Amino acid sequence: MLRVEESTKGKARRMWKFLSTGMKQNVDKIRNFDVKSAVLTHGLQHLRNFPCNDPVRHMTYGKGAAGFISLHREGRVVMYHPDGRLRDPPPSSVSVPYMGLTSTQLPGRLVGWGPGASLMLLDSELRPLAAALDPLDVQVCQVTEQSLELVTAGAGNVCVWCLTHMVCRVRVTEGLGRHSIFTQLALAPPGHERPHRAFVVYGRAVVVVDLTAGRVLEHKRNLHLRDITALVYSFHLDFVVTASKDVSIRVWGPDWGLCMAFVGHTGLVTSLACCPESGLLLSASLDGTLRCWSMEGGDQVQCVPIEGGEPPLALGGPMKGGSFFTFSQQGVDFWTISNLYNLHCKLGGDLGGPVRQIVVLSCPPPYPTRVLCVSGHSNVTLVAAETGAVLTSFDAGQRVRCADYCLPKEILLVLTEGGTLIRASTMTNPATCVDEWKGRGQGPWQREEQTDGEGDQCIARPGPASCMVLYSNIADRQRALEEWKNLQEQRGQRPTNKKPLHDAKNRFLVMLGHNGGCVSVLILDTGKVQYRTPAHNGQKITSMQADPENSYLLTAGEDKAVLVWRVFPYAQECLSLHLNLFCGHPPLYLALLGPLLALAFQDPDSATYSLVHFSLLNQSRTDHPPSEDHLDCITGLCVCRQLRVFASSSKDGTVRIWDEENRLLRTLQLSAEPECLAYSGERGDLLLGIRGDLYRIRCAHLLPHDFQLRLLCTEMSDPIPDLPISHTPTRTSKTKTVVSPPYREKQPNGKQDMTKDPEYEALLARNRDLASLQEGTTERRKTKPPTMLKTRKEAFDHYMRIIYSQPLNIKIGDEDIFDLHAVLFPPKLPDRRPFTPPTFRKGFFPNPNLAKPLPPITKPAQDEELEPAPAQSNPVGFIPNSVLVGQLWPDVVVENTIPKQPFKLRDELDYEEESDTEEVQLLVYESDYELDIGSPIQLVKTPPKEESPPPPEKPAYVMRPPKAVPPTKIPKPPIPPPPRTPTPPRTPTPEIPGFLKQFVEEDWFKDIYPDQRRIRQSLCPEEFSMQMLDYMQSCGVQQKMRILSALLTLRRQGELGNTDKLRKGLMGSLRNNTSSDMSDEEQRVVSEILNVLVCLGPESHEIIVELLTLLAHKELGLQKTVMCLLQVMGVEDADPWLAMEMDPWDSMVQDQPDSWKSLGEMAAEWLDSWTSKYKGQNRSMFLKNAGKKNLFTPVDVLNYFCSVKRDMFLKAQTVPPEGRKDTVLRLPESFRSEPIQRLGETYSMSRIRKPPGVILPPLPNRPVLMGFTPFLTLPLPRVSLFPFPFPVDQHCLKASPRRYFILERSYVHYYR
Repeated sequence: MLRVEESTKGKARRMWKFLSTGMKQNVDKIRNFDVKSAVLTHGLQHLRNFPCNDPVRHMTYGKGAAGFISLHREGRVVMYHPDGRLRDPPPSSVSVPYMGLTSTQLPGRLVGWGPGASLMLLDSELRPLAAALDPLDVQVCQVTEQSLELVTAGAGNVCVWCLTHMVCRVRVTEGLGRHSIFTQLALAPPGHERPHRAFVVYGRAVVVVDLTAGRVLEHKRNLHLRDITALVYSFHLDFVVTASKDVSIRVWGPDWGLCMAFVGHTGLVTSLACCPESGLLLSASLDGTLRCWSMEGGDQVQCVPIEGGEPPLALGGPMKGGSFFTFSQQGVDFWTISNLYNLHCKLGGDLGGPVRQIVVLSCPPPYPTRVLCVSGHSNVTLVAAETGAVLTSFDAGQRVRCADYCLPKEILLVLTEGGTLIRASTMTNPATCVDEWKGRGQGPWQREEQTDGEGDQCIARPGPASCMVLYSNIADRQRALEEWKNLQEQRGQRPTNKKPLHDAKNRFLVMLGHNGGCVSVLILDTGKVQYRTPAHNGQKITSMQADPENSYLLTAGEDKAVLVWRVFPYAQECLSLHLNLFCGHPPLYLALLGPLLALAFQDPDSATYSLVHFSLLNQSRTDHPPSEDHLDCITGLCVCRQLRVFASSSKDGTVRIWDEENRLLRTLQLSAEPECLAYSGERGDLLLGIRGDLYRIRCAHLLPHDFQLRLLCTEMSDPIPDLPISHTPTRTSKTKTVVSPPYREKQPNGKQDMTKDPEYEALLARNRDLASLQEGTTERRKTKPPTMLKTRKEAFDHYMRIIYSQPLNIKIGDEDIFDLHAVLFPPKLPDRRPFTPPTFRKGFFPNPNLAKPLPPITKPAQDEELEPAPAQSNPVGFIPNSVLVGQLWPDVVVENTIPKQPFKLRDELDYEEESDTEEVQLLVYESDYELDIGSPIQLVKTPPKEESPPPPEKPAYVMRPPKAVPPTKIPKPPIPPPPRTPTPPRTPTPEIPGFLKQFVEEDWFKDIYPDQRRIRQSLCPEEFSMQMLDYMQSCGVQQKMRILSALLTLRRQGELGNTDKLRKGLMGSLRNNTSSDMSDEEQRVVSEILNVLVCLGPESHEIIVELLTLLAHKELGLQKTVMCLLQVMGVEDADPWLAMEMDPWDSMVQDQPDSWKSLGEMAAEWLDSWTSKYKGQNRSMFLKNAGKKNLFTPVDVLNYFCSVKRDMFLKAQTVPPEGRKDTVLRLPESFRSEPIQRLGETYSMSRIRKPPGVILPPLPNRPVLMGFTPFLTLPLPRVSLFPFPFPVDQHCLKASPRRYFILERSYVHYYR
């Protein structure tokens, strides 16, 4: 056989064909394997298992071991790579004689320890390098993360070793006890004002040791009912977690307060570990399970059973995104923690309510991508898609059904459950409500609207709106962008009422679906109904989807049909039915990708939860196998246009991703139930609502490689920064609206996000305020309150307190003192000569020839100690004439002078007074007390003589103790004064607020503020009242009574403005202090709390409900107190009628677990029912005052109830006896009308006028007035006569009043 030689070119062709064919086959195999459906799990995932016959004694990990090392019972060592794969064993096959191995931070260095006092430094081949000097017993060993140190603990000791030389740096034995054997060890790195600490366990106690100072900080005993078996410290939350033989896990705070307890294991918990990245707590137990616990949420996240059934004895590892290990008696298992989703934005959590809708606004650059979230009852939040920062929020005040957002116009649309459409501006934070459109599109059908293709027919009313979607048709993108940029310049400012300009090219239409099967089209700027049409055979429309790119609008209704509409935004009749699809079940969710429509159906009765694709071009349907369906109710459906995939979520805890052919690509198994979902941005990120918060999945790398290449080939723009809007103060409300900042999450790597740092935000706010001041755009946030009668009265009282220091005590008598006759005919004055004052030719002094010389003044001896004179108030430089007369002419009696008492004068310059002076008095005239004028001279009083005459009955001068006068000394030769040492300046004591000065001496005030210097100047009465309320929770009965009295004082003084928080706190305190076995003192406290509540809110609905609840709760015994309070509040006849009404309530709730709550619900329902009856009785009044508020109070409702019950009782009493028709019945008192008192019969002209004794007190001082007010408005009420007992109304039909008069009721004083 001849062999033909192959040419070089043919050989190349053959080889190329072989290579291309093989490459194509390999690519097809990889593609088929990649496209194959896969399940990805969030949380714990098992990697591999290594069985062994020799049980594992200890395992370690770290740099020193270059991975993992397991030490078996027979001394054998097995090494593993960091990903869990087996590694070659060390060359030396000698068994290791240690109880445990610990990897260090040094590469190739390990530490072998135990049993007993044994500690050795080893190399990577486990050969000894250095032995520890004088070690103690070692039971546990751990390496510090921030230093080259080693911490060991054993029987009665805790030691810190230096790794380089194996020298003990710190040895702690004092305070530990010799018999305390420590079995668990956890290290806490040094932090802010906290040293490097170690937590060691023995029995049921934990000992905290300061490793820096080498001393025991504290002992925490009896933390569990049984011995502690595991211990771990969480640096992320500063928590200490312990596990015990009682199968419970307890989390302790920094102050050792119990934060939470995890219960779920059925066997002993053997080990604990914390994952700092995810914030999860891992636990291993003898029940054969690994469990993940959320220390932030306080619940179990995941439970994974161990394959093979052998329970894990310990777990450990780096816990920083890598692998970790568990070992048992039969082998070693390696695990990893996969984080499919991470927290993107904190909305409200479990307390705020679930996330019910996520809308992603994806506009082309330079528009940013934003996410609209509807969570809880009425919260709508606008979030930046890239950063997760909260831009603005809006509280609708009522339950929200759905919402949408127009980014080019910065308009938020919110549809409530009542069918009201709210239009708000997102230029402020919180968003500002601009319009509320009620009943749009709900009016009756016009005649021209009641026709369809089949002819005329009667159509039901549309009813309220049930769903809503925004249709944006942007033809002129440049104009829309310029308008949006102009809006960004006004960011943070309130929207004006300026009418928007008409845009002929860009149209924004609001599509509404109604309960009565109607589709309405509204204009976004005006809210005017442009067009509406009937749909879905008059049945409710459940969902709507807009596709402006293809001019489609899709609606789904309860008639099991999907309608496809063509939209013509520039026409009046802008909707035209294009396609009608009938389904076997009502469609739940819609998603449109070009001509491909995805529909989600579910039927819980048949356990059907499927996803169907329908092509609008060829009207073909694509299904998938039933085994790929969800297992529970579907919660969301969305589409990613960049990746051309669909995603659905379900309550079974999965998110399933489908391609265009309805094939299942990936199943994402979550550890929680997704509430809703939506794709965001160009990178294909998936946003989920989980437990009331917004989470994000980077699902692009989870998809097959073809989809990842599709993203790589797509041109993407850089992320556009979208900063949050600063808080905008309200204008209309009197009180400042405070919006709590969004939740700030700590970064997992320990770095702080500067955009969420409170100090950084404060600096930004200060810079914005300074810029507004420089530009002159600052507005006054708080306007001057309007003048009211109460404020005018307070101003007048304050003015009178300035003039008069003591309070006024003005009493007005019952009778008038005005004498009209004396005013009209005043008496004539008698004719008297003018008064001429007498003249004194000789002057004031008597004859100078009769004057006697002054007695000599004796000076004290030099060795005699001088008594210091009192302090002097006024300078002494003259002697009164009366004193001089008394000294020079002692025998002459001068009128109107001081009483005859001998005095001794003293010279201020030459000598000082005698040392035996007993009392120093001042010479003061009586009028000086009124003028507060100090005395001009001081007199030294000597013992009176026997012949001294008695003082006159009413002297013009009186004696009073003077103020202190400095002593005068004999002048000495001048001595140069010594240099004075300057006194240090005194530190000024900060002034406390004025309303606190009245409580400074109270014991409870000193407990709240031990150091008054720490009281802030900006402390407001409302904040102080909340501090008192917090202190009242832990004080005694007497202190509670005084605090409640102080609250009443602040309320009566008008210091407390907004008392909503105080009332809520007091109501909570009322429930905490109320019980069925209260003592007398506790009952007084409860009564005082009720008194304060009534004083704070006498017209509050909640307080009335609380009083009715206490009235119905018989076991508490507070019926008399409640009756007294109701009587004070103005409720008449409450004792018989309310008590009879509430009497059977207590027996109705005996079987309820919380009788108080049940009685409260009954009281609220009862009060609401009688309120509606009261409104129906006074319907004309409410119709006339439709726009006004506070037309009535709950007290009026109670009075109405009592009057109804009283009338029913009186009517029952007026029933005539049977068989007697000649009986005259006496009318009840309530049916009698009072007689009209005419003015002519009231003896009003014969009043006796008596002086009421109105006398203003004298002025104790003379204040300096810089000016005087032009007028004073005195708080005098206007008196107008009202002679009729009821208003005259043409529709009022009442019995005519009596026409007789009673004499004793005809006097004026009868009505006073």
